[in-house]
Amino acid sequence: MYAGASDRMFIDSADGRHGPQIPLHNVDYHGEVPHQPEEASSGGGDPSNDSRWGERDQGEPVNRRLAMQEFEDLRQSISQLSRTHSRQTTRSFGARRPKILPSHLSLSPTRSHESAEEKDVEAQVDGARGGPEEEKDFQLGEFLKEGHFEKRIDGESTKKVGVVFRDLTVEGVGSTATFVKTLPSAILGTFGPDFYKILARFIPILPKPGASGERRVLIHNFTGVVRDGEMLLVLGRPGSGCSTFLKAISNKRESFAAVTGEVHYGGISAKEQDKKYRGEVVYNEEDDQHFPTLTVQQTLEFSLLNKTKKQEKGSIPMIIGALLKMFGISHTRHTLVGDAYIRGVSGGERKRVSIAETLATKSTVAAWDNSTRGLDASTALDYANSLRVMTDISNRTTIVTLYQAGEGIYNLMDKVLVIDDGRMVYQGPANEAKSYFQNLGYYCPDRQTTADFLTACTDPGERRFRENFEGPIPKGPIELEKAFLESDAYKHVLQDAEDYEKMLEETNHDHTNKFKQTVQEGKSSSRLVSDSSSFTVSFIRQVLACTKREFWLTFGDRDTLRTKFFIVIANGLIVGSLFYGQPLNTEGAFSRGGTLFFSTVFLGWLQLTELTNAVSGRAIIARHKDYAFYRPSAVVIGRVIQDLPLLLVQVIIFSIIMYFLTELDVDVSKFFIYALLIYVTTICMTALYRMFAALSPTIDDAVRFSGTALNLLVVFTGYVIAKPQLLSDYIWFGWIYYINPIAYSFEAVLANEFSGRIMDCAAQQTVPNGPGYDDPLYQGCAITGAQLGSLQVSGSSYLEESYQYTRTHLWRNFGVVIAFTVLYVLVNCFASELFSFSSDGGGALEYKKTKAGKKRLEAETEPKDVEKARGQDVGSGASSETVLAGSANAREEEALKSISGSESIFTWSDIEFTVPYLGGERKLLNKVSGYAKPGLMVALMGASGAGKTTLLNTLAQRQKTGVIKGDMLVDGQPLGTEFQRGTGFCEQMDLHDGTATIREALEFSATLRQERDVSHAEKIAYVEKIVDLLELHDIQDVLIRSLGVEQRKRVTIGVELVAKPNLLLFLDEPTSGLDSQSAYSIVRFLKKLAQAGQAIVCTIHQPSSILIQQFDMILSLNPGGNAFYFGPVGENGSSVVKYFADRGVQCPKEKNVAEFILETAAKSSKGKDGELINWNEEWIKSDQGKGVREEIKRVIETRSNAAAPATGRQQHDFASPVWLQTVTLTQRLFRNYWRDPSYLYGKLFVSVIIGIFNGFTFWQLGNTIADMQDRMFTIFLAMLMPPTIVNAVVPKFYNNRALWEKRELPSRIYGYIAFCTANIVAEIPTAIISGVIYWAVWYWPTGLPSDSSASGYVFLMVILFFLFQASWGQWICAFAPSYNVISNVLPFFFVMFSLFNGIVRPYGQLSVFWRYWLYYVNPATYWVGGTLAATLSGLPVQCAPQEAAYFKPPPGSTCQSYAGDFVRTAGGYLTNPSATENCGYCQYSSGTEYMATLNIRPDDKWKYFGIFLAFCISNWALVYFFIYTVRIRGWSFGLETLFGLIGKAGGRIKGWFVKRGKEQGEQGR
Repeated sequence: MYAGASDRMFIDSADGRHGPQIPLHNVDYHGEVPHQPEEASSGGGDPSNDSRWGERDQGEPVNRRLAMQEFEDLRQSISQLSRTHSRQTTRSFGARRPKILPSHLSLSPTRSHESAEEKDVEAQVDGARGGPEEEKDFQLGEFLKEGHFEKRIDGESTKKVGVVFRDLTVEGVGSTATFVKTLPSAILGTFGPDFYKILARFIPILPKPGASGERRVLIHNFTGVVRDGEMLLVLGRPGSGCSTFLKAISNKRESFAAVTGEVHYGGISAKEQDKKYRGEVVYNEEDDQHFPTLTVQQTLEFSLLNKTKKQEKGSIPMIIGALLKMFGISHTRHTLVGDAYIRGVSGGERKRVSIAETLATKSTVAAWDNSTRGLDASTALDYANSLRVMTDISNRTTIVTLYQAGEGIYNLMDKVLVIDDGRMVYQGPANEAKSYFQNLGYYCPDRQTTADFLTACTDPGERRFRENFEGPIPKGPIELEKAFLESDAYKHVLQDAEDYEKMLEETNHDHTNKFKQTVQEGKSSSRLVSDSSSFTVSFIRQVLACTKREFWLTFGDRDTLRTKFFIVIANGLIVGSLFYGQPLNTEGAFSRGGTLFFSTVFLGWLQLTELTNAVSGRAIIARHKDYAFYRPSAVVIGRVIQDLPLLLVQVIIFSIIMYFLTELDVDVSKFFIYALLIYVTTICMTALYRMFAALSPTIDDAVRFSGTALNLLVVFTGYVIAKPQLLSDYIWFGWIYYINPIAYSFEAVLANEFSGRIMDCAAQQTVPNGPGYDDPLYQGCAITGAQLGSLQVSGSSYLEESYQYTRTHLWRNFGVVIAFTVLYVLVNCFASELFSFSSDGGGALEYKKTKAGKKRLEAETEPKDVEKARGQDVGSGASSETVLAGSANAREEEALKSISGSESIFTWSDIEFTVPYLGGERKLLNKVSGYAKPGLMVALMGASGAGKTTLLNTLAQRQKTGVIKGDMLVDGQPLGTEFQRGTGFCEQMDLHDGTATIREALEFSATLRQERDVSHAEKIAYVEKIVDLLELHDIQDVLIRSLGVEQRKRVTIGVELVAKPNLLLFLDEPTSGLDSQSAYSIVRFLKKLAQAGQAIVCTIHQPSSILIQQFDMILSLNPGGNAFYFGPVGENGSSVVKYFADRGVQCPKEKNVAEFILETAAKSSKGKDGELINWNEEWIKSDQGKGVREEIKRVIETRSNAAAPATGRQQHDFASPVWLQTVTLTQRLFRNYWRDPSYLYGKLFVSVIIGIFNGFTFWQLGNTIADMQDRMFTIFLAMLMPPTIVNAVVPKFYNNRALWEKRELPSRIYGYIAFCTANIVAEIPTAIISGVIYWAVWYWPTGLPSDSSASGYVFLMVILFFLFQASWGQWICAFAPSYNVISNVLPFFFVMFSLFNGIVRPYGQLSVFWRYWLYYVNPATYWVGGTLAATLSGLPVQCAPQEAAYFKPPPGSTCQSYAGDFVRTAGGYLTNPSATENCGYCQYSSGTEYMATLNIRPDDKWKYFGIFLAFCISNWALVYFFIYTVRIRGWSFGLETLFGLIGKAGGRIKGWFVKRGKEQGEQGR
């Protein structure tokens, strides 16, 4: 019954199973027999000698003789391949499409032969480029047969596992639409649903919220089988369930509510697979998420380190090289991967890195989700070819879903599965699918690819029916599913699955047992890898690999690293100088406590920046866990190990500076204990932050919890409030002291410093002192711990009396800090293993709360049948869709008439673009010329990395770096100030304010970008037309962040159209990531715009034959930015075909012209004379190339001589006035904050929590000296809020700034004045509300003065303080170049703000250098000073018994008679003036005297208010200043030079050490 699959495959390929010969699969084959001419290719090449993938000659079909010759060669080189499929694994139905795979198949994508200097490094300027010769000679088949990806015996893979799925049904939670969650719902959720969600996450026995709620079925009862060695193509429209099926089949089920039915892998259940063989079944997601600061080689090396057992580690470099050659990215080996914000490899190359990483898993079953997105047509075919070869040779089971799959790719597939709205409407042999739907009554137009046709059958807007077809035609998912379930095709599916399972039983699961054995043998031979583990290497090796990656990440972001060390050194010097010159007597006792407290906290404070890294990489870690690379806990421990040396270096630098500059006790043991305690405390704090990150769903939550925790730890350390007070008087939250690691560390460093120290009493603390008081016997010392009749104080006594600290606790506390560290790390490990916060996409549409949105939501909950809703007549071949489209077409025509065309012509001549590269320059564009005329659509084409986007950005005037040469003219005139405003630019990344609805985004663009003389009503009316034109009316109230890819793309185009660009519309990859129907819909829409008079230039990656016909002109680039064709497309590509045919290269009749032009020009073809053609030079010499240059010259001459119309209109950089820009943007920002509640909620949360803790910790303060100090510190503690508040403000402002700089400023939507004003105004209401809340929950519980003068003043100051925090974060963000730099710079400002205000170090003790300028330019000086002046003035002081200084009066004297003169001079009062012994002296009699020691006077109150108000205003002014100077003008204020010098110095030092090491090594030899 069964035939050998491989034997049959090659026999079919050679003889032509269906009769005539079938072409090689690198030539498109449409399931029909093409005409086979006998003549050889005009390229003159011998196919037997030039079957290199990517270098093949075009136009060469295969005749019987040549095919047989290829077949014999192939049989000799892979003689064992015929046994890769045993009789039992042969498919039971259909024949695989005939195809020939030459034994020496070269799988490198097409590349040209230009030198490295001429090649483009678009988005890769940091990488080194290797030669293409290695890539084109790489033979994938031979490499695979060597067994680098799996164990092979007798030429066969021992890892052969098919996938069987029966009655597979997947359900999701919730409806497809919901209302957006706003701030009120977030606040109310705190006390209800959100709180329960948190509890349910940490308490497994609680039912998960929503688990019992509404569910929706995502896919219905799928049954089938994919055998090893087979490729299944899954087709369907976006949202139909393709990704759901791939995730379910690859056992990635976490995001689903329920998965029922059976899925097994060669008899291995899904449960067993997840536990033991997780990495053998992988899912490659559509989005490319990598660590952007890793290079390509590091990314792949890390993957292989975790999938290669120790004994085979030596093969890793070879496999990396093979993967790079396989996908033609060897030149990117040392280039950063990059992302949307960090420059790295191009988008297409990043996609190939994702594919290579997935292949590095060495998996047996692989599911690929739209993995050709971003690849050009040629590279996509190369990629599919590589999957075909690996599937055949390695017996992999491959499941692929692709959008815009060309015929060449489709012909490589064995089976196809078509999904419509979650229902299986076809499954079976790929070569029978087309005829199946045709037999149902569907019509396939000419030149439509099979994949497009199959998908179109499920699209009511695209499907077409056969004329005069008799019988009913099933339409819609339900009817199509029913038709399939009743068909013979479905019976064959069931039979196939049954045959496969029967084969497994008959062979006693032989393949499965071999698979299990092979997987076990592939693991490291270590006792640390259990048999049941799904991981290849031991946990220790996982940790080592993760540690290595952490070092790569750290050193890959050198700017951040340099900034951090700069901040450590700078703050060490600054703060060290703050405490410089501390006296060794009792006067320096308290300030030494401040020194040690800051030393303990600062480096841990600086580590707050780790929150971003801990949260940002979650999606990558989750994917790697699915790939069975490592346990997430290995990352946790790897980060800790990386911290050890890095933090050690920071601690050594910081400790040396601080310890000796602040004149701490110069003792070797004390210094090392000091450094050791700071070291372990910093590690502990870092672990604490990462623990909060592991427990927090978002970065906002992590910052909020970590910032709040840091504030509480600082308050309850024992420095702000001494330990005795914390544990006795202030019982509300005193228990926090015991769970505070900083408290233990602070006690240890303080005891270390003061133990063994004897302090002389300072003159000003000697009581009494002055003339006549010179007998120490009758004097005392005004410091805690002083002994009666002694002017010396023991450090140990001081600690015991003041803090209840003792030196005997030092090593105990050291152990406690380590214990806390271990606890935090363990919690982090468990949390990382148990919780996953990575989003899984596919969420519901979010509607804003309107009546229309409510109706839409109600409609979503009702059961619906798409076809019946459309009122279609199921029984007829005609469709009423044309009737329904009538009114829509009328509206469309009306809208198109209003499109503002232009008569202007844009020309560009000899455009060159160079960027700095490795100390020199790299040319990305090389003398590119062309033009764009009204009514024409120009397609920019080229292989990935050829320079398409670079050219588009250059033409659109959007390049920020590099040097541009050449002429860009409009009607022969230089570009004016309105050029960018007169053009529309659609970004590939679809950048928008995600919280805006579609209509709001369009209205925002129309309001600000249409001419200022157009009324608002006209603008809104035009928006309505564009909404209808783009078919977005039904979802116009949906938030953009919840839209799908195609809908986002339509919004991107709409945002530009409503601006009425009167010159040009630029689009960057408008079809990338779309399915064929959506892509065609977008391009067809663009064509209508062009026909309405719009000039359009767009880059395009994978155009089908139908798509490319929509364009009028093609400008094609080769790597290096070299143009090799610019001219018309022609009917069916005739003009393009003729150009190449005239040079001896014929295009096959059925060949996609777009693929043909790229594949042909990217290789060195032979011309009619037999010489190799350099297509770049050929274009320059050609008549067509000369014609383009002459046309440009003619346009310039004729248009420049024509008189410009006298409009009398003034030129404006922006269409709308500044006030309109400001008002409109402010409204948008308010909506953004309202609909993104985590930001506002976080600020309110901090205000409430810090206010409550501050207020109730200092509950109803009294009038002792300690209470005076507490009154000071309860006010001072507000200084601890900026780290949390500012760290929340910065990312919000940064995101707003990034959107403005990337899209809205280049499009001239609004300027810097509007941007700054709107961002400032949007913060004011929140700051006021937060300030009111904080003041209310803090001020009254503390018992501060309740009179209106004091309380009202403090209220105003608190409001100003919250305004100050927001504006402070904004101007810092306006200045800093990147988010990481901002995060590292912030602690520098916080330290200056908190310490140089006369509280921690009193004004009188500040060094002269700081006292006379920094003290006065510090805003905190005036806020603290003004608030203290309002609350302490006139307050009486009553010393507690232990606070008084005691002394003996001379015999016969009372306390008053002996010390009365001293008291009158020094202030204060005697507690027992009439006593004759143990006289008690209190230093202060009123709050005014206490303030005097802080350099504050009662009349400073309103003066300080005015000064602090001026600081708030100056902050706002700095926002404008830095946005204008840094962002608009490009000033760097010398920082780039500074960091450059630091980098060069570091490089020279490193080079010196390397050189010395080499010299020593040579001497040793």
